Parts: sequence; structure tokens; C-alpha cells
Amino acid sequence: MHSRNAVLAVVMLCLAGCGGGASSGSDGQDRGAQVYRTHCASCHQRDGQGVGRTQPALAGSATVSGDPGRLVAWVLFGVRPDTNRPTRSIAAMPQFYWLSDDDVAAVLTHVRTHFGNSAAPVTAAEVAAVRAAGAPQ
Repeated sequence: MHSRNAVLAVVMLCLAGCGGGASSGSDGQDRGAQVYRTHCASCHQRDGQGVGRTQPALAGSATVSGDPGRLVAWVLFGVRPDTNRPTRSIAAMPQFYWLSDDDVAAVLTHVRTHFGNSAAPVTAAEVAAVRAAGAPQ
């Protein structure tokens, strides 16, 4: 019974972060918000606060506001930058290499300009450059 409740709690947390009816505006902010709701909010939550030590918070994150190239590599290839947290305490993030350069740029710009973050936008050209370089070894 205890493990059944734990599974139910995990499913409820994931569903709580899922996005609802996204507007499909033409500007990058709407696109970034839509990509975030579709692919990121289930783990990082709608408010960017994450889930305890398993899914890191994006709100006020030095990693999110730091080097955009390292952030792009994390999203595309799962190359985790140093976050000053033990690696085993954070669940592995899926690789989103299949997203377009425009979508990666839009979602990272959204994350870098929301949740208390105020970093510069990420461009599709920056994403393309990291993609062309491939995953760092």
C-alpha cells in the first residue's frame, strides 16, 4: 500500500506540471512558454521551482543565467554543467536534440527571462553552433 501511494504521488507531481492549452503566438516568448509547458514543466514545474532534490529548480538558478552554450549543451545532449550539487541527487535530464534550433532558443530564452531570472536571450544561431560542435567529451 505504501509503494502504491508513492507511485500515485509521483504521477500526480508529473501531471501537476503538465501544460494546458498553450497559445500559439508568433513571438519567441509565446513559443518559448509553449515549449516549456510541453516539454519542461512536468519536471521543473510551471513555476520553475522543480521538485526537491530530484528535479532542479530553474528559478533564480546560476546555471540558467550562466553560459548559454553550456545550457544549450545540457538541453541538446544531456551534458550537465557543474551545479555545485551532487550528481546523484539530480535525476538525469532527457536529451532534446530533436527540437529545432528555434524551439531550443525560444525555451531557453523563456527560462532565462522568467522565474526570477534576468539573463540575455539565447539565439537560434547559438543553438546551431553548439549542435554543430556536437556533445563535448
